[in-house]
Amino acid sequence: MRPSRRVALLGLPLVLAAFAAEGRFGTTRYRLAGTAYAVPDAYEFSRNVRLPWLDALPGLGWELADSLWLLLPAAEVAAGLAGYRPLSRGHAGPFEADLVVHIVGDPDGRHFAPLHARQWGNFDARLAEGAPWRPDPSGGERLVHSEGVDHRRFYRLPSRHAARPADQAPPSCLASDTSDRREVSTCTYLVHRGGPTYDFSLRPENLAVADRVPAYVLARLAAWKRSAPARERVP
Repeated sequence: MRPSRRVALLGLPLVLAAFAAEGRFGTTRYRLAGTAYAVPDAYEFSRNVRLPWLDALPGLGWELADSLWLLLPAAEVAAGLAGYRPLSRGHAGPFEADLVVHIVGDPDGRHFAPLHARQWGNFDARLAEGAPWRPDPSGGERLVHSEGVDHRRFYRLPSRHAARPADQAPPSCLASDTSDRREVSTCTYLVHRGGPTYDFSLRPENLAVADRVPAYVLARLAAWKRSAPARERVP
């Protein structure tokens, strides 16, 4: 099978799912870097998670022309992203690990560049202060910069000697302990790849697939692409 044919066949289920969701739930038009998308309402984060304080965040309570928040169901992500585990364990037990991702149309990296510089600057500051390195249970190493009785904040890297990727900020993580002393954690990623900038969080069960999340999300977006001009959503 030629590579181009393989890519087309892999994308077919996403296209069919997009049409099914569009017909059932309706869509809202968005534009990212000049490209129009008809996003099924079922995947819009702000439509499915309603918290008053979210209204102040661009892309949640209201949409910027080049900003979009998606809520992708765990089962769908697991079906389309090899290695993604649909269940995670929290303080109250197992739950569905839906993927929430913020996408910014950022072809020239203007949105990403200052965030990348600031986050690596914060990392260097913690390193200069003597923050300790510790092994991470999921693999790699942690630079622990804040620690309490039952919680800790840290950066997670493959190793303290790993090269700093130009397209990714250092993953920032928050961990806390359950009543039975089991750790529960979340790591947040900021990545600029293929045009957009992606901001998403993963639980420990899915850290191994972090590098492939942007390509998966880009494939989901491709299934919603429209040729007609997009109209911005009015608050």
